[in-house]
Amino acid sequence: MVETNTTIHTGATALVSALAAQGIDRIFGVPGGHSVPIFDALSQQEAVRLVLGRHEQGLVFMADGYSRASSRIGVVTTTSGPGVANMAAAMGQATTDTSAVLAVSTTVATTLVRQNRGALHDLNDSLEIMKPVCRAVRRCERADEIPHVIAELVGQLRNGRPGGVYCEIPHDLLSASVPATDPPTVAVAPEPPESACVETAGQWLGGAQQPLLWAGTGTVISGAGDVLAQLAERLGAVVVTSALARGVLPAQHPNLIMRNPLAGGPVDELIADADVVLAVGTMFKQEDASLWNIKFDGKLIHVDIDEEEIGRTYEPDLGIVADARVALEAIVAELPDRAPADTAWLDRANNAQRELFGQIRQLAPAETQAVEVLRHALPEDTIVVADRCSLGYWAHRCLPANRPRCFQYPMGYGGLGGALPQAIGAKIACPDQPVVCIIGDGGFQYTGTELIMAVQEQTPITIVVCNNRSYGAIEAGMQLNLGRAELGCNLLNPDFQKFADAYGVAACRADTLDAFAAALTTSVLLDAINLIELTVELRDPQYPERELMTKFS
Repeated sequence: MVETNTTIHTGATALVSALAAQGIDRIFGVPGGHSVPIFDALSQQEAVRLVLGRHEQGLVFMADGYSRASSRIGVVTTTSGPGVANMAAAMGQATTDTSAVLAVSTTVATTLVRQNRGALHDLNDSLEIMKPVCRAVRRCERADEIPHVIAELVGQLRNGRPGGVYCEIPHDLLSASVPATDPPTVAVAPEPPESACVETAGQWLGGAQQPLLWAGTGTVISGAGDVLAQLAERLGAVVVTSALARGVLPAQHPNLIMRNPLAGGPVDELIADADVVLAVGTMFKQEDASLWNIKFDGKLIHVDIDEEEIGRTYEPDLGIVADARVALEAIVAELPDRAPADTAWLDRANNAQRELFGQIRQLAPAETQAVEVLRHALPEDTIVVADRCSLGYWAHRCLPANRPRCFQYPMGYGGLGGALPQAIGAKIACPDQPVVCIIGDGGFQYTGTELIMAVQEQTPITIVVCNNRSYGAIEAGMQLNLGRAELGCNLLNPDFQKFADAYGVAACRADTLDAFAAALTTSVLLDAINLIELTVELRDPQYPERELMTKFS
């Protein structure tokens, strides 16, 4: 019997079919000699569309921004060797910030794996490059394994704690024949909590007089905002969020207060006085928990889908391994009938928030005004993608959000330059929402050439380049800790207006905050790519935070 295309696949077509079967409709890719069969397979179908990139790191950042904005899995494909190494930093960012990114790369032929014989793109074992920066890594040993490995990794992303996951395929397997069977699909099956733990949590919260809910990224991933609000309102609980969980409750929700995640001052004192804290879907990152200076003097209940996070930083009185939404639903069902906590508890929380941000406004008036420009100029559904830069740092500290997935920031790994490609990925994922990228002059020079991807993909985003001609946070840290900043801070920059013009992108300069407000208000409503060069000097948050920590220590 002669086999036809209806009875066999190649490894490459099996890969593309497996992605399509998991609901993947877009892949961010850079081709190479070893990965040509993947791109040929993509060209033979329409279910999975290619976004053709320029650099592997930028592509992973795009996939990361795509996932953060939409809840869908961002998928990247690259060639062997240097392509894999180029992905590593951005994969680490996805992993530490719990963003769902699947990377697929080729490697040397099956017979050369781990031989280190000097084959093209060979560096012994490239899985070892990806292990530290990924949640899971797998190598396919046979072509017929490809759909199953893809399903396994997608299952990790949809039913475990998301992050970067990596599939490596020896390039000879991409041309090998495999049976054309239906690829496996992944069912979403959220992890339920143990009933005894839920009962205890319900009893403790039911008796709390000063309850507090700490909502982390897991509440956003699981879509738990409505249940979180229900629980908070029944208890009369104060709600605080991690930075990347902002918007899980709208900023104006009466139970929600905001805190500076690095120096919460009076809000942190309130947290310490809570008699029961329910922390859901959080790993208590250093830059979420006031450099781990927050204290939980009452009972601490910690819910997380990842068992390894329970007790990693704060030892809970009760640990619950479960999906955030499923756990909250179970706790609400278990909660005894009770009146909400005395309104004095929420009143105190609101007073603490006012005191904190009053102090910040007093210590950093221009910087607070810059954040207010963002608040007033941007529509409520704007996705703000902030890099580590002067305005980005202040957005991390002070910018509220009214919807989930509308604030992106490099929390864990904390690299520079990701905001521009992330913003492009976010706009591809959410074409009907405004997207604003906030990036520094130094960070922009990491990934500025990704501007061509915004042009290519016709993604109308607004890019705010904060030009202070320096690595400002480094300079501030050196001045505060050493009393001088003589080396490694000052930057020679290109002409950002001409840079934008070279890509066919409209650009303007804002030398005052009033000019910035006018430019941003106009730009964000245009169906075009715009670059605003902000030259206003903004003081690094380290200066006022040093004063805040002294005041409230």
